[in-house]
Amino acid sequence: MVRVISLLSIISFIILVSGSPSRAQSSPGQEGSSVGRASLNSKTADPVKSDSTAPRYVSKAARENARQSYKGGINYERGGLYRQAMESFQQAISYDPEFAEAYVGLGASYLGLGRVEEAITTLEKALSLNPHLTEAYTRLGQAYTKQKELKAQANKNSRDLAATSAEANSGKKTEPNEVKDPTQVYNVGVGDVVDIRLPGSVSSESTLYVVSSSGHLEHPILNQPIKVLGLTTDQIAAQFAAELKRRSMGGSNVDVTVRDYNSHTILVSGLVKEPGTKILRREAIPLYVVLADAQPLNDAAIADVMSKDPAHNRSVELADSEQTASLVRPGDVVRLRAAVKRFFYIGGNVKLPGELQYRAGLTLTQAILSAGGTILKADKIQLTRGQGNGLLKMQEFKLKEINSGKTPDPLIEPGDRITIL
Repeated sequence: MVRVISLLSIISFIILVSGSPSRAQSSPGQEGSSVGRASLNSKTADPVKSDSTAPRYVSKAARENARQSYKGGINYERGGLYRQAMESFQQAISYDPEFAEAYVGLGASYLGLGRVEEAITTLEKALSLNPHLTEAYTRLGQAYTKQKELKAQANKNSRDLAATSAEANSGKKTEPNEVKDPTQVYNVGVGDVVDIRLPGSVSSESTLYVVSSSGHLEHPILNQPIKVLGLTTDQIAAQFAAELKRRSMGGSNVDVTVRDYNSHTILVSGLVKEPGTKILRREAIPLYVVLADAQPLNDAAIADVMSKDPAHNRSVELADSEQTASLVRPGDVVRLRAAVKRFFYIGGNVKLPGELQYRAGLTLTQAILSAGGTILKADKIQLTRGQGNGLLKMQEFKLKEINSGKTPDPLIEPGDRITIL
């Protein structure tokens, strides 16, 4: 009898233990809703809200895809292409929802786009997954600082910039702020979609407004459209703050951001993997950012930049980092091409005399070495160069003095004629 009771007890214990996991799993974590702020046409689930209390299995292939998307996001974020970076990091998180570093990158992208609240939420999510991510703390500190700055700016707008609205309503032209660094500012243009969030607005109300072809913006609280062409988002916020204050509706915490950038474009063509129209999110960006996005082909060596102002037209050598740091502006056309082959000529006491290909930055001693070096006891060098009028000018150098550092090693130019004596 005792054995029967013991057997029944063991069976009851096994049933109790095996049943408990099913009860624990009967309330899975709620999946997140779709992203509302990522894009006007975005249907991607918000990776920050898509969370589960239980760890998720991620396949090896999914992890690899997540790493590839993450690397792409890093490259875009470094180049200041925050929207592309955001999309890459979101893709990485869709593959691996617990990829903490991808949340850090996504938070940094949100911060670059001016979406501070989303940046804070995302970075806090990263730290919940990995509390040891130093960069996440740094970025979060930047986000909180930016949040305070925006609130302070909104308060300042309501106090000091009421005159801006009065000037706009009177029909007078409002000049945009003087810009010292065009890479740090964006002036709203035709076709841009502006996100305007007023204090106390109902969440179901649309906050997106398109700048018309005349440069005006319409809003329900305005008696008439206001001209926003060429204004910054801070200046637009100031006008709305002043209007709210005039109506005794507050006026602080007006948040204006550009949701879709459409007005500032450049065209990239030629020897690139990704030609076409590129959208700028600043008044100007370095050329190397454009090149990183367009991905030059191996044969590309020169970028011809054609500007609205012909005085700014130029040809840039891709190997020259100083030249590729020059700025491109809206309306510019960038065409990448192969370098035109140019030559110099060398003769006399060298092993391989004749016509040799020129490259930028080639010095006289390098030219001699490319011809196999000197023979015999050659030391005297004659460098003959055309003057553009059909006449030639000759200079003489001592190889021994150049090698000893007594005389600078001169740069040669295409068409130069070098004779080693």
